Amino acid sequence: MLFHCHRVSAEGLSQSLPAKSALPSASSPVAAPPSLPVTASPAPSLSPTETSPLKSTGGTRPEGGVEKTKYAGVESEQADQAELSAIERAAFAEDAAVETAHPQPYQVKNLTQFGYNFFRPSAAGFAPLSDIPVGPDYVIGPGDRIILNLWGGVEGTHELEVNRSGEIVLPRVGNVKVWGITFDRLPGLLKANLSKIFKDFDLNVTMGKLRVIKVYVVGEVKAPGDYNLSPLSTLINALSASGGPLKTGTLRNIQVKRGGKVVETVDLYDFFLKGDKGKDIRLQPGDTIFVPVIGRVAGIAGNVKRPAIYELREEKDLGDLIALAEGFLPTGYLQRVQISRVDAHEKKVVADFNIDPKGGGKSLDQILANIKIQDLDVVKIFPIDITLRDHVRLDGYVLRPGDYALQPGMRLSQLLLQDNLLPEYYKDAAEITRLYPPDYHPEKIFVNVAKALAGDPEHDLELKESDKVQIFSRWEMEEMPRIRINGEVQRPGEYRLFTNMTVRDLLLVAGNPKINAYLKNAEINRIKQTGEAVSSFPIVINLEEAIKGNPKDNLMLAPFDELSIRKIPNWAEEKERYVTLQGEFRFPGVYPIYKGEKLSTLIERAGGFTDKAYLRAAKFTRVSIRELQQKRMDELVAKTEQEILKKQAEVASVAASKEELEATRAALESLQRIVALLKAAKAEGRLVINMDKLDKFRDSPYDVELKGGDLLEVPQVPNAVNVLGQVYNPTSFIPIDGEDVEFYLGKAGGSTREAEESDTYVVRADGTVISRQQVSMFKNLFFCGFMSTPMEPGDTIIVPQKFERIAWMREIKDIAVILGNLALSAGVIVAAGL
Repeated sequence: MLFHCHRVSAEGLSQSLPAKSALPSASSPVAAPPSLPVTASPAPSLSPTETSPLKSTGGTRPEGGVEKTKYAGVESEQADQAELSAIERAAFAEDAAVETAHPQPYQVKNLTQFGYNFFRPSAAGFAPLSDIPVGPDYVIGPGDRIILNLWGGVEGTHELEVNRSGEIVLPRVGNVKVWGITFDRLPGLLKANLSKIFKDFDLNVTMGKLRVIKVYVVGEVKAPGDYNLSPLSTLINALSASGGPLKTGTLRNIQVKRGGKVVETVDLYDFFLKGDKGKDIRLQPGDTIFVPVIGRVAGIAGNVKRPAIYELREEKDLGDLIALAEGFLPTGYLQRVQISRVDAHEKKVVADFNIDPKGGGKSLDQILANIKIQDLDVVKIFPIDITLRDHVRLDGYVLRPGDYALQPGMRLSQLLLQDNLLPEYYKDAAEITRLYPPDYHPEKIFVNVAKALAGDPEHDLELKESDKVQIFSRWEMEEMPRIRINGEVQRPGEYRLFTNMTVRDLLLVAGNPKINAYLKNAEINRIKQTGEAVSSFPIVINLEEAIKGNPKDNLMLAPFDELSIRKIPNWAEEKERYVTLQGEFRFPGVYPIYKGEKLSTLIERAGGFTDKAYLRAAKFTRVSIRELQQKRMDELVAKTEQEILKKQAEVASVAASKEELEATRAALESLQRIVALLKAAKAEGRLVINMDKLDKFRDSPYDVELKGGDLLEVPQVPNAVNVLGQVYNPTSFIPIDGEDVEFYLGKAGGSTREAEESDTYVVRADGTVISRQQVSMFKNLFFCGFMSTPMEPGDTIIVPQKFERIAWMREIKDIAVILGNLALSAGVIVAAGL
């Protein structure tokens, strides 16, 4: 299949890239033409919605000063975990294709105030540490516990608590004042006092449980109030205990007041941005921490390393704000930086600035220093055009698809290197999607890959910027040729036709012929197409010769060939060659049979019957009969089930009284239970035979020719006669010689009022049935009735239920009779339960 080089216009597709010479570069300040919207970078804080970027998300303070809403820090933390950072978005942004260009977002969203999430409830790291050693400058005070260990001339361990007077009591020494002493001076003080009483000893001093100090946290905090803290606590520990400042509170002018004077002013940005805790002083009892209202703020969004809303202190120009955000990302577009500004109490305006230092004669720092920042300014750093330039894209059935650098004069053959083409690529066609001015619409060009690789200039086209080359798999463009093999092989089925594939190749793929395969003769069915007509014809081959490789029989295969391998004539499969004997045989088991073998011959091979064999109850089953019975059962059960459903729908309108309605429903429900039982039951496939001693049985009409899967079961003499159905005591009785139906019915208490005595029947142990109506036809001839029928071990008497008492229920009786007959086919006696 050959393609001439041609192009197909695709009107209405996405707007696309113009010719290289007409395109602005990524760093050019010139706007793109209206027909080519600039692809948006994944700017982390810009959105086409959101109109209030500086709106605080902090909660309000109800009476009592405790904030009832969730801490904003929790929500911010969850947002941080769910969203990529600005750097992550810039690093992992997918290169945009020209045809997928779309407008950049220009509004701000998700811009939050910097620093407040440091005091989220989960930030347990700001809690004061109470299990670390105190420093040498720690000042002892009332409530501290001192652990004193002595050894040498005096030994002991003493836990001494500093009382309200600032004293401890030393053994045999008395009161010693320690209030105001630093920890590094404490061992010397204690040793000097103990030396007045004791000689030749050493000591060790450690701090036990430390006292608590009370400090006050007020102002714009989440939970203002007084707090009992460890004496090791600092300003940050106290702020953390109070939940941290509200978003209406400052982070840059927090005051520590002691004795009515401000002893320290803390800027938390030093800690958050630089890790400087130089002013995070240790608190003393009675200290007050005051958080004033927030000062000036400005936000910066878009392509900076840390977009946020920052509180301004000494920052006055754009350079200072950029420094707080840790600088621009490389994806920031410096040719147009926009500031959204509020003229106090008047209006809101925007201003655009070109801060690109290229060609301006000023450094970036100088340009930024000239742009002043005011309260509530929002600076937007837009993204560059991230549309990929100077490239072509290779897609489809290749090893390394993706974008490739476009070299000057680069042709298709240079892109389609042989090590990049996957096996069985489609040689006859490749698709090139190219953009054409003036509107840069895409058109498709189809070329022949094989000719392009051969250097044919008509197909080995010179590539243009943003060309997209699509390579196809052969089986995307062509129907894969298939062949079939069936019959006596290991894995019959459909297979792919390979080039130069022969009969012997197909046999190997299919696992070789089976042992029972007839190798002298096989047949290939082949399709012949002549013009618009299609016909098929057989080709007979000798499979033995084909396996040897004889070219006369080992033919080359054609698409849609079907090889049929026959079975050796008269070969019997395993399931066709074995018969099972169970029960009272001298040698029961599974026996192979030969063609035409009779049942009597097989019994003789099994050693004949044992002395305990009860031949009247012999059960002979056959697979083919079972399948036929099962099919008939399934059909009749489905039909009967529909009849029952129909009767259930009619019962309300036909019944003459409430009692009749209930009785009819009960009968139908009973029939439904029988149907469910028959659905689960399987046909036995029983063939009734009159088994006798072997010498009498041989050559009798019941001496059937055996088939594979036959089963003969001969039980021992059953010690029971069964009475089922509508009798007072359905049960089994010990057989008594000479006793008849009347005798056993009497033993069971006789028939109930619900019994249909005229339909009573007997199922013999050999599977035959004798009914009362059948015997009544001949009672005048034989002068005996059904009740006088003699019973043998294994026989069953069945007394059905009466239905005639309600005229309409006679139809239900017909259904019950059908179900009873089906049950006998399955070897299940259910009709008697009606």
